[in-house]
Amino acid sequence: MMNERETGKGSPARPTDREILTGRLRRAGLYKGFLFIGAVVLAAALFIVTNLLVRQVRASALSHLERTVDYYRLLLLNDNAELAYEAVQAIDFPIVVTGADGTPKSWRNLGVAPDDTSAEAMETLREFVRDSRRQGNEPLRVEVFPGQVDYFHYGDPQLVRTLRLVSIATALAVALYVFLGYIGFRTIRKAEERSVWVGMARETAHQLGTPISSLMGWLEVLAESGRPEVVRAMKQDVRRLEKIVVRFSKIGAVETLTPGSLAEVVRSSVEYMRTRVGSRVTIEHEDRSAGEVAMQQELVGWVLENLIRNAAQAMNGKGRIRVVSGRGEQGAYVDVIDEGVGIAKKDFEAIFRPGYTTRKRGWGLGLSLGRRIVEEIHRGRLFVLASRPGEGTTIRLLLPT
Repeated sequence: MMNERETGKGSPARPTDREILTGRLRRAGLYKGFLFIGAVVLAAALFIVTNLLVRQVRASALSHLERTVDYYRLLLLNDNAELAYEAVQAIDFPIVVTGADGTPKSWRNLGVAPDDTSAEAMETLREFVRDSRRQGNEPLRVEVFPGQVDYFHYGDPQLVRTLRLVSIATALAVALYVFLGYIGFRTIRKAEERSVWVGMARETAHQLGTPISSLMGWLEVLAESGRPEVVRAMKQDVRRLEKIVVRFSKIGAVETLTPGSLAEVVRSSVEYMRTRVGSRVTIEHEDRSAGEVAMQQELVGWVLENLIRNAAQAMNGKGRIRVVSGRGEQGAYVDVIDEGVGIAKKDFEAIFRPGYTTRKRGWGLGLSLGRRIVEEIHRGRLFVLASRPGEGTTIRLLLPT
């Protein structure tokens, strides 16, 4: 009888490589989310606190001004004009006292000498009055004598201006925080890219495995029969291997895009996939004058094959796939339309993340690599054009023209 160590019972199962990759990407996504939320919460908290302080200081300054105005009025009523104007001079924030006609009579803390009545000084004071009203500081009205009304126009205390400087400093601090977060995001992204390349290498091995296994089988048949049609089939598989090698050699390489018929690339991909998605899946191609497009045909074909394969899997190997190529205002496009399970709107972008997959077997890299090929090499777009759960999905490949 074998013990638990020999049978593997009683010990935790070792996570698969795909599970490890998915876990790493999930943790990276959580870190990004927490960092962004932290920045937003910090900025909001500092903004709220600063505004509360500003309101409190303004309220205190206004209360002080109202008491001073009452004192000013009483002094004038008691024929103490000199003391009244001294009371105004004691105010430690900008203030201008005007008559009913708007002519400045007294001012304080504005950088204008008390005895300066030049036209330039008067214009400075009137501009302050206008700014004060625009800021919502309604002037205080005081009837100093029957028939004589003065208006007190006031600005913000020095403390409010200091708090505004603090707000600017806070904004800079938050910007620094976001910058450091961006550096962190870049580091995470590099880690994601490394994971993608590791996964891509394994995907390469996976793609090479099928034709190589086929070649081995054909070799056995050839050894027994020596039929020429077997040799032809072997050559087809070898050419397929060469095609796969070319595709992977172009990833990351800087090459000039060459004009080619998009419809022909689509037609070739459709023909290749028809015999590889199962007998219960039909693939139809409709071209609406897609014309020529500057592209790397091998890579575009690879993307299309992945899209068709995903569409077949979404239909559980049974149904119709329509591939429509054409040209619109934004460029040439290829729509891959399936009758599968559909995609929830919240997952329209998630399906393009490295490691995202709904299958037990698979790395979730096909769509991620496809988007990299389309966006980084061709400056195009790969996105979900339309989808409804239970009714199918349309994914669009868009190339600039």
